[in-house]
Amino acid sequence: MEHELFFDGRKKNYSWSIRTGSEIVNQIREHPPAYLSGGKLDVKNNIESKFIALHVGIYWGLGVFIIKDYDTVNVMCDSKDMYEILSHNNTTDNQIINDKIHFINQLTNHRNLKINYQIIEQKNNLATNQLYSKGEYSAGKDSREFV
Repeated sequence: MEHELFFDGRKKNYSWSIRTGSEIVNQIREHPPAYLSGGKLDVKNNIESKFIALHVGIYWGLGVFIIKDYDTVNVMCDSKDMYEILSHNNTTDNQIINDKIHFINQLTNHRNLKINYQIIEQKNNLATNQLYSKGEYSAGKDSREFV
């Protein structure tokens, strides 16, 4: 099966949307305080948050059985810099980003996912709507309805 994974992040929260055919699932989360992760996830900027959103979006999609082994996931990047890092599997000088790349690669290899990175305009990013909407869009904040 083929999915499109949209994701976005800000310093305080992040979101992702998974589109499979005509069905779209939206989720949003707040970043926990840094002390809960031993200081490892002290999110300092939007790009770190976007990498976290991508990692959690894939992990969550697998966990609630939307994404399954051997599926194709089209990762919809609205950042050219992020696209370059992901599509060329580059490392950076940012430990959070490097850790997220490692975990994304680990998940995709373990579950035999085919990942395609695509550049999109930010206005076409379904996940961005979740971060800025004031009740217009429906985004889940937990996974109970999926398991």
